[in-house]
Amino acid sequence: MNDIIIVGAGTAGSVLAERLTSSGKFRVVLIEAGGKPSSPFVKIPAGFAKLFKSKLDWNFESEPQTAANGRKVFTPRGKMLGGSSNMNAQIHQWCHPADFDEWVAAGASGWGWEEVAPTFREQECWLGEESNGARGRSGPMMVSPNKNAHQLSKAFVAAARAAGLGDQPQYNGDAFEGAWLTELAHKDGQRFSAFDAYLKPAMQRPNLEVVREAQVLRVEIANGRATGVTVRQGEVEKTFTARGVILAAGAFGSPQVLMLSGIGPSDALKRLGIPVYYDAPEVGANLQDHPMVATIFRTRGTDTFKSAESPLSLIRYLLFKKGMLASNAVEAMAFTQSNGAPGTPPDVELLLAPFEWRNQGLENPQVDAFSIGVAVVAPRSRGSLRLRSANPLDAPLIDFGLLTDPEGKDAAATVFGARMARKIVTTSPLAEFVEGEIFPGPELTDDAELLAKLASEIQTVYHPTSTCRMGSDPRAVVDPQLQVRGLEGLWVADASVMPAVPRGHPNAVVAMIANRAAEMIASRIAA
Repeated sequence: MNDIIIVGAGTAGSVLAERLTSSGKFRVVLIEAGGKPSSPFVKIPAGFAKLFKSKLDWNFESEPQTAANGRKVFTPRGKMLGGSSNMNAQIHQWCHPADFDEWVAAGASGWGWEEVAPTFREQECWLGEESNGARGRSGPMMVSPNKNAHQLSKAFVAAARAAGLGDQPQYNGDAFEGAWLTELAHKDGQRFSAFDAYLKPAMQRPNLEVVREAQVLRVEIANGRATGVTVRQGEVEKTFTARGVILAAGAFGSPQVLMLSGIGPSDALKRLGIPVYYDAPEVGANLQDHPMVATIFRTRGTDTFKSAESPLSLIRYLLFKKGMLASNAVEAMAFTQSNGAPGTPPDVELLLAPFEWRNQGLENPQVDAFSIGVAVVAPRSRGSLRLRSANPLDAPLIDFGLLTDPEGKDAAATVFGARMARKIVTTSPLAEFVEGEIFPGPELTDDAELLAKLASEIQTVYHPTSTCRMGSDPRAVVDPQLQVRGLEGLWVADASVMPAVPRGHPNAVVAMIANRAAEMIASRIAA
């Protein structure tokens, strides 16, 4: 009999598979709806947008967003071994110490900064210079300095610091505010994903079975505990049994599987004809992501990524793994506070990309320009994920609730960020490269008009979290040991358990959760 079934082979599932097979004690089955990360654009760092709406993408779309005049928001998610770590912007970030202390305050005991920081250190292999003594040097996650950063990105960092945003040398390992070139999940000029770091080594072990292109239909439950899962692979349904089941299908997939299994808000499940096993009203609730809108500025005197696919750029990458295609495309970032209180945790992030971000990245740049993404990194708004139907193959209903917090703080932070972007753009040395503002447009100076224009293009940074909230209260979906309330032998270990979305780019946070979960769950399975 199998010991453990893991549902989902993204970052969390890859980490869990490696950690739970390393001792040789457990027989593990890893089930993934997608296949191998076979596209060449997986490895080419700047190629991630080429994967959008491909066969390697779940290609989700939100429900109409009220703040965006009813526009639906495209949301890519990796459908392959390695999941979204094979199609993200490769930014490696521990996020802010306050994030984890706030989790504890929300009931996630044992997940404070002092508890999680050692895991961040242990899981990484930082290939750059040491500055704060906190960095890991021997973990499986390769992290490289941004060696191919465009001059626009370097100018952005210098201008942001000159504009007063702070000059800390490094953003990982400490509380942070300021501006930096991004640290990257790269090795030798190529993406180095969770698939590379964890799953490829684990797949060499005889005690791991990887089942690809198999979508989980439901968790099987008997006598108060999870006993396995039923999947559809092609036209065939089959059931895998085990002593424990871990859902690692992300903020969309994990709550969907729970609800299809009868664990969720009872009224909603009954309306769809799904037998209710356990009434868990917050399954699918509390959805968060970072709202983001790209401000765009026309350049002069420099090439941008508009020419990234030129023959010269392609040859440089193929021969030397250098140049524009070796870049992660989102090369620099800055964090600040919209309330003007230095020393408090940031709530706004600015992201520099040396190209025109066009139609959520679905269209190639048409002009030489750069984009500064304005993201709200401590959003107050919450949305939800609900089942579209009782058919497991139907995509869920995703409502981010962007900019809907009653006090309007997310909207105010968005306007503040756009104004800060304008300030940085007019500050040397970045100002020397700027010809003019394309979006939202220099004529927009009134807050209400500016917000309306920004909201018309609002999207997310593709960081969905919190739909299976971890906590100590009875309404929390999982307890601080990540076990699902209401039955034995079922855990969730992915971004869905975060009480709130962290301030930054959470791939390393997901890996941290999975690393800690593996230790907790192994002790329970072995008992």
